[in-house]
Amino acid sequence: MLRRNYLCDICVSNLCNICAKNIQLGLKVYDTLNTPSPIPNGIAPFKRQTNSNMKVQPILLTLALCAFSIAPNYAQNNRWGYDDEPEQKWSVGLAPFSLILPSGKVNVRGEWAYASNKSLSLLIGIPRSTKMPNLLENNFDLTGEGKTVKNRYSSFGALLENRFYLGGKAPRGFYLAPYARYNHFSLARTTQDNENQYATTFKGAVNGIGIGGAMGFQFRLGEHITMDATIVGLDFKWMRGTLTYSTNDPNNDVSAFRDEVQAAVEDIPIIGSKLSAAIEGDKIKVHTPGAALPGYRFNLSVNYVF
Repeated sequence: MLRRNYLCDICVSNLCNICAKNIQLGLKVYDTLNTPSPIPNGIAPFKRQTNSNMKVQPILLTLALCAFSIAPNYAQNNRWGYDDEPEQKWSVGLAPFSLILPSGKVNVRGEWAYASNKSLSLLIGIPRSTKMPNLLENNFDLTGEGKTVKNRYSSFGALLENRFYLGGKAPRGFYLAPYARYNHFSLARTTQDNENQYATTFKGAVNGIGIGGAMGFQFRLGEHITMDATIVGLDFKWMRGTLTYSTNDPNNDVSAFRDEVQAAVEDIPIIGSKLSAAIEGDKIKVHTPGAALPGYRFNLSVNYVF
């Protein structure tokens, strides 16, 4: 039989407060059930009959009380299989490839883990001037001849994701994320003719807003450092903008210039057939109609988590 002092010294001193209280309660019940009732005066004492099957074992009673006390708390905290509070809630990061590639921006990101398996991630593209990518040059240039004296491309973007981490350890592990995004692109290019030294300038501004979905993973590089990789992001964006062509040639024939611009923009993939060049003063403007275009995104960032 386990003695009272043994339970107090071993169990009570090494268990949590809930278990310690339940042990004390179990001991009181045990003492009550095993204390002999007083014998009234005038009644001869008799030998108390004890059934070994009816003895209350204090350790079993204590374990039962602990189980009933802990189970509701455990079930409440793990209703969805995850703890309510993530280990590290915040992270800030930088996308190194945006500094190397001619993307026209620097990508920085922040993330807030509001649950152990969910987070909000915000990616901001801060504009920086870079050279216009060759694909855009080929699409918007009129002749492809002459000396380029100005070539500038920049973009601004904002992308908000609601991430669902399948491993329940935000902000680390494999995730799926619906997202919304906004983009603004700014283009400027000036080409000087080799013969007459007159210049033709092209400027453009395109805006887009869209929604999509992404999947990726984030893994630990150190105690407070993670690598986040958006493997694939697919979306549809509603795009529209304005393109403007001008020249400083005093002998320029505006109508012929308009025809030249129209021939150039018609070769733009997907939307070229919907573009129409119009004369506005001494400039030619092309207003792009609204169009839903597919998009793909990939991003890699290094983050500090805290």
